[in-house]
Amino acid sequence: MSVAQAPISQLKDEISTRIDVLRPELERIGRDIHANPEIAYEEHRAVAWLAELLKKQGFSVELGVANTETAFVASRRNGTGPTIAFLSEYDALRGLGHGCGHNLIATASAGAGIALADALGRLPGRVLVIGTPAEEGGGGKIRLIRAGIFQEVDAAMMFHPDTRTQVLHWALAVTHMHFAFIGRAAHASGDPEKGINALDAFVLAYNGISLLRQQLKEGARLHGFLKEGGTAPNIIPERTSGEFLVRARDEAYMQELVQKVKNIFQAAALATGCEVRLSFDEEPYADLRNNGVLAKLFEENLRRLGVDPVEGVPWAGAGSTDMGNVSHVVPALHPTIGIAPAEVPGHSQAFLEASGSLRGYQAMVDAAKALAMTGADLLADPALVEQAKVEFRRG
Repeated sequence: MSVAQAPISQLKDEISTRIDVLRPELERIGRDIHANPEIAYEEHRAVAWLAELLKKQGFSVELGVANTETAFVASRRNGTGPTIAFLSEYDALRGLGHGCGHNLIATASAGAGIALADALGRLPGRVLVIGTPAEEGGGGKIRLIRAGIFQEVDAAMMFHPDTRTQVLHWALAVTHMHFAFIGRAAHASGDPEKGINALDAFVLAYNGISLLRQQLKEGARLHGFLKEGGTAPNIIPERTSGEFLVRARDEAYMQELVQKVKNIFQAAALATGCEVRLSFDEEPYADLRNNGVLAKLFEENLRRLGVDPVEGVPWAGAGSTDMGNVSHVVPALHPTIGIAPAEVPGHSQAFLEASGSLRGYQAMVDAAKALAMTGADLLADPALVEQAKVEFRRG
């Protein structure tokens, strides 16, 4: 290594101590974000709290990057060396608040960035904390990729709270589809023959999707909900609308499924005489690519803290994340740390409570420390960065 093992070991102890000192402030911000949930692209308070903290810690903070009010890049640099980015998520789920624990992600990445940046005097390089809005639908990281934010990043890292602590993480490619069926209203008893029932169209489409599920490849998922279903029981519904997600383990099969789902919706419209309107988010979320070099370093640092991960089971409980898109652009790390018992489902009231618990904030601290220590490994030995890039280029 370019820096002797003993100094690195000492530096990691200092990183741990620094985050312990930061913990009250990180936890306060995490609790404020948890208590004030903001959905995609509306995370103004969360951004203000994080930006204030980072500015106070010597970061240069650029707000509103990528033409997005709630995205930011905070930077500290000393000399030349690798650029390590820690990604903050802070958006909440619609209707459930922080049932995915993004309050913990936001503060863990901020804490990791601050602690690693404090070591730049001995380990030259650049540390970024990138504020990434709208992970729960909206693809904030995709906007940042398009704006070139990751062009000079050598490694991008974050953690995600879960029911398991595992270093390798799998996430499905996903497309977000919005639909509307347009029919014609009529009196449901007096003039039903004059109506065109948009709810019938949705029911046909929903049943078609349910039948399609039997033929799906392993790991693929189709699910959605009805937002508008009618206005009164004595009026033929003239409009129904809602959203569906189409997921698969790779983008090619996901696109194949998207075409099948489109065919189902168009067939339902034809069968009922309705018009169907389909729209899709600008770009799908990609599957998540693990980087073994980064994962190995993170695991060693996690064990250094006395946290023992379980062996990851590929695709078990896989969701989707726009961190997948980042992982196709730069070497990326997206491990999980358990904050709740195994029986607790994600995106639930129980997980919401866990994301505001003492166990949740301990996971935040452990994640911040292990992420910062992993960044220190990379800054201390740029050859590790190159190894991560070699693996990344292999795909």
